[in-house]
Amino acid sequence: MKILRQKSFTQWDETDNLKRAKDSDILAEQEKKKPGYGNVALAAGTGAVTGAAALAGTGMLKGAMLKKKYGGGFKGAMKGIASRNYKARGIAGAAIGAGVAGLGALKARKKKADEVQFYNDRLGYAKRQSLRRERKDWKHNMTNGREEYSY
Repeated sequence: MKILRQKSFTQWDETDNLKRAKDSDILAEQEKKKPGYGNVALAAGTGAVTGAAALAGTGMLKGAMLKKKYGGGFKGAMKGIASRNYKARGIAGAAIGAGVAGLGALKARKKKADEVQFYNDRLGYAKRQSLRRERKDWKHNMTNGREEYSY
């Protein structure tokens, strides 16, 4: 048996289900949690490591390629890593990598947080309307058709 997933095309698709739900289901529905900053920190750390390795690796390639300055080959690569620009490249690469990856993850987190907030706002409105209908029904059931009820 295959399970088909429904594609959501707009932000309204998921919240439109609230219109079709029963009042009891709406009142039982829980608000969604906003995403935390854990994924942002993880992405920034990964970007820092990747950026540091990438830019520090340029020193290694430079040492391997420049025969006059470093001697070329494997020895040149090791000398290129040990050059004084190695640490500066690593730090710059870490900063650039962390910044780019962190900003990308932060943007994705903000988009997800906006979607969750939108859903929670619609759910709050649906709950208020559901409670209003329940109060109205209760009052109607308690007052309508009762002969000795003085209201």
